[in-house]
Amino acid sequence: MVGFSERGAGEVSVANGWFPWWQDGPGQDEGYYRRPEYKPEDASRYGRRRIRSGNFAQKFFNTFSTHNAGILQQVQVPVESTLTLSAWVQAWSSQHHDPGTVVEPGNYRVYVGIDPTGGTDWSSPNVVWSEPRMEYNTWIHLQIQAKAKAGTITVFLRGHPEFRTQFNDSYWEDICLTVQRPTPRPTSTPTDTPTPTVSPTPTVSPTATSTPTPAPGSICVSVYEDRNGNGQRDEGENLVSAAVISLLDSNRVELEKYTTDGVNEPHCFHELAAGEYYLQRQNAPGYVSTDPDELVVAVAPGESTDVAFGAKFAPTPTATATATATPTPTATPTPRPILHRVGSAIYGVSGIILAALALLITAGLSLLRKRL
Repeated sequence: MVGFSERGAGEVSVANGWFPWWQDGPGQDEGYYRRPEYKPEDASRYGRRRIRSGNFAQKFFNTFSTHNAGILQQVQVPVESTLTLSAWVQAWSSQHHDPGTVVEPGNYRVYVGIDPTGGTDWSSPNVVWSEPRMEYNTWIHLQIQAKAKAGTITVFLRGHPEFRTQFNDSYWEDICLTVQRPTPRPTSTPTDTPTPTVSPTPTVSPTATSTPTPAPGSICVSVYEDRNGNGQRDEGENLVSAAVISLLDSNRVELEKYTTDGVNEPHCFHELAAGEYYLQRQNAPGYVSTDPDELVVAVAPGESTDVAFGAKFAPTPTATATATATPTPTATPTPRPILHRVGSAIYGVSGIILAALALLITAGLSLLRKRL
């Protein structure tokens, strides 16, 4: 996955495909439950003390305050599949600036969680959390299992220091979601019916039968205008045209590309062999995403999976042209008038585009890999 991107503020830079979350208060005036800063931990700048593999980790932290916060991502999976989420994390909590020491730590606890219903509220009783761990300056492996109750589930990473200290930091890497498909229900075996004894007949060799080829599946996609930005399509939210959807195989090789017209969606990618695929969305001009731009979709034989991307219209502000005074012509004794060609300059003010860092994360916070 490519780099990190800012999310509304320079101090909130999150790995692409993930979204930040945090608890607001109570006690913010006293330094409790504040929004943390989110930054990439870059091995080329800060060394490898907080890097487990690759060159980057996702860092979030506070100074002299606490947080209950993290990042989340939604993933589409088969209903009733067994999910295993794992992650590696290193916490540092200390009153001293030396990163190799831990002085009066703030009881920094770390967790991973799954909402099997696909909700994005960390405080929901639907979220299944791992047991909290509280260790410092060492890599901790966290893991939790759950069973999917919907076609979309949500995974959470969470850090929660109890006390204010000078440094309350956590660093996250190598997140993995394993999806085990539900076992097909066995068909009932017919009861044997006694048959009369007959005279033996010559044995006939059975005719070989061919193994049926699994039926292909499909993925059907659309992009809708998420006017209220809640991440789901509500009544009155229309389709969006001019968005580009790319279908990639499990090796990230592009198979097809489709541009929406806002009328004929959902558009279906047909004849897909069972397996794992990536969908990538490029927004239409003037729109910003309200959900991840990249998803992993598991295709089952003979099944169709619907995927709807949300986008909110955010028009680019245009500068108002300032009137320029026209100079009053001055008469000259020249008998012929002189024509003056006046060039006019037009200036446009574009919106600020929060671009992702063009840096390849070779390991660590990549989009969740799923094993079928």
